[in-house]
Amino acid sequence: MVSPTHSSTAPLPVSIIVPTFNRARLLGEALNSLVAQSRPAAEILVVDDGSDDDTATVVERFGPAVTYLRQDNSGKAAALNLGLSLASQDAVWIFDDDDIAAPEALERLYAPLAADPGLDFTYGLCDKFEGEWPSPLSEPNTSYESGDRAALYVRLMEDFFIWQGSMLVRRRCYAAVGPFDIRLTRSQDYEMNLRLARRFQGRGQPFVVFHQRHHAGVRGPRAASVGADKVEAAWRRFNQIIFRDLHASHDLMEFYVEADPAVDPRRKRLTALLQRACIMARKGLWDLAAVDMVEAAELSARLRVATLNEQETAALRRVFQSGARSTFSNADEASTFFGTIKLFASRRQASQIAGNLLLPVSHRLRKLLTQKASRDEAGQVLLLLSHLLRPGYLAEYWKARGRRLFMYRVTPLGCEAPA
Repeated sequence: MVSPTHSSTAPLPVSIIVPTFNRARLLGEALNSLVAQSRPAAEILVVDDGSDDDTATVVERFGPAVTYLRQDNSGKAAALNLGLSLASQDAVWIFDDDDIAAPEALERLYAPLAADPGLDFTYGLCDKFEGEWPSPLSEPNTSYESGDRAALYVRLMEDFFIWQGSMLVRRRCYAAVGPFDIRLTRSQDYEMNLRLARRFQGRGQPFVVFHQRHHAGVRGPRAASVGADKVEAAWRRFNQIIFRDLHASHDLMEFYVEADPAVDPRRKRLTALLQRACIMARKGLWDLAAVDMVEAAELSARLRVATLNEQETAALRRVFQSGARSTFSNADEASTFFGTIKLFASRRQASQIAGNLLLPVSHRLRKLLTQKASRDEAGQVLLLLSHLLRPGYLAEYWKARGRRLFMYRVTPLGCEAPA
């Protein structure tokens, strides 16, 4: 193991929590990157979720720099809850046992919190590598930032772009939102980040905080382990649990981003319905998306709304983006959803909805024609085209191509060039 090399500067008031399960081979590298930070954390807690490998021996090599905790195998959420209950510092950094922290990550994440007592959390970027470390790195993943907390939260509901390993959060915020959901053996980090972003103010930092390792190892607790080839399906399943709960628990207007206080509240409600429908569609929750679309069509007719506004347009364009889990289980599910478009009384508005839904599908079609794709991927694109390639829809699609509006009130978080 590498010995810590930090200076005599006092440790930062940060607790690092590292949950782990049977990752002894990778854990040492993750801990090396944490103890060697340019400014060290006051404490590092490794929570062993009942491993039966050499995890305890690996941690012991770090001596007093790392505290070892052990529980019976209960899952990552339970391990994180134990770590949070014992964390003693003002801020918390949760870090995975198979990733690598950038050398100055903690110092740079903490500086904005120290400078602004009203700031609740900071977050940055990550990139990826395959297999063993060190290894060539990918371009940084895309994240987003906004001075409008509501806009950032809506964007986070659409897509997971604030990774737990990139976040430094005041401990009081975790205390306020409650423990991790132990029902979730996947996506527990997404669910927690949604709770934090819903209530607290965060600020993006334009640098890579950690390097995310991609490997073929088994994930999850012993009783609910998931092989690497099944992870995508598990994420989809657990995200749907999260968003069914969210659909029921949130006030509809939490899906609306205020742009003009003078807008008729009923028109705002229409936007919120369309936005929520698009979010549910991105998660593959077509029954919820269809219910919201039907209500939106009825409200649109009563208000005699004939066109889309910017938030609605941006939300619709993201439903079928690459990376969204907006796949249909069967043709009937697709027919039910697309049938709701025809319920909008304004033919122009219906065509705008379809044209903007089609926009990213054309990009997927080009990818399909130039790269090898699975039968399922090809089938999904053809299913979408069968519903969206209509003359009226195509006219609005061509208009949509001329407007670069894929986001609303948020901007991509930039990344500084490596030194």
